[in-house]
Amino acid sequence: MLAAVVISFPLMYRSARGALEQVDENLIFAARTLGFSEWRIFWKVMFPAALPGIAGGGILAFARGLGEFGATAMIAGNIAGKTRTLPLAVYSAVAAGDMDTAYKYVMIILLVSFLVVVLMNYFTAKERTYGKRGKKA
Repeated sequence: MLAAVVISFPLMYRSARGALEQVDENLIFAARTLGFSEWRIFWKVMFPAALPGIAGGGILAFARGLGEFGATAMIAGNIAGKTRTLPLAVYSAVAAGDMDTAYKYVMIILLVSFLVVVLMNYFTAKERTYGKRGKKA
């Protein structure tokens, strides 16, 4: 788990940073004139405006972590029932010649990956909707 987090964190960070940098500064200035503290500005103004980008980054990081093989094998090993992830299970099944089990694991990875793509498209469409709504004013 730790290896997947370390490997996929840069994707989440870059997406979240980009989303937070694109928040309209006029909203932040307006919140300051209303007397909001910096924490309240972050949670009530910036975070909701950047949420589609942050969620998209989280989904990308999860997908990257789901497919992580090398770092997990090097750090945690491949112990069945303890440190085995789906990519390591596929590798073990193929190495053992059990292709039916490997295909089942691959189908699980494909289904989860498809779900990730659908969620990414959803958040991208939502981000475009919020972007258009903000530019009309």
